[in-house]
Amino acid sequence: MTQLGSIFEPEAPGPRGRDLHADVTVPAWALGLPFPFEVRVPLDLAAEGGYARRVVSSLDTDDRVRLSLPAGFPTGGIVRLRGQGEALPDGRPGDLLVHVEVDRRSTEPPPEVKHVLAAMPSPEAPAEAPGTLAYRLPVQGPPPLNATTMTWLAAIFALVVAALMYGR
Repeated sequence: MTQLGSIFEPEAPGPRGRDLHADVTVPAWALGLPFPFEVRVPLDLAAEGGYARRVVSSLDTDDRVRLSLPAGFPTGGIVRLRGQGEALPDGRPGDLLVHVEVDRRSTEPPPEVKHVLAAMPSPEAPAEAPGTLAYRLPVQGPPPLNATTMTWLAAIFALVVAALMYGR
């Protein structure tokens, strides 16, 4: 699996290779696996003016790219693999944008994957000291952020910043 870059890191100066696009289909059972799922991505991908060779990660093998996708990953979602796009001889590579289609019909993993999952140890609950009372709440992830939520968060953030700047 490759290291995903932060959108907040500044990009290095100089020439950069083109971003390349690949379409893959992932079975629904592969979402949320505790280990990466491999998909086939051709080594040469269509780019403006023909084809461009993509950079292969040290963790990937030939045309197989390893992806770790969360359980709620949406069909049509895009994963950006930084530095795995077109390579430039005198510059840094572009990014590989993997467009993921989730096959919702394929919900059961094949027997070999079921066997591996069954053999994996399940996490143990932490030991509690005698005489203590513990409350366990169901664990839920944060609600998904949509455009409306993001707009409200940005507006609130702008108001807080304005109040801090001009409220003296």
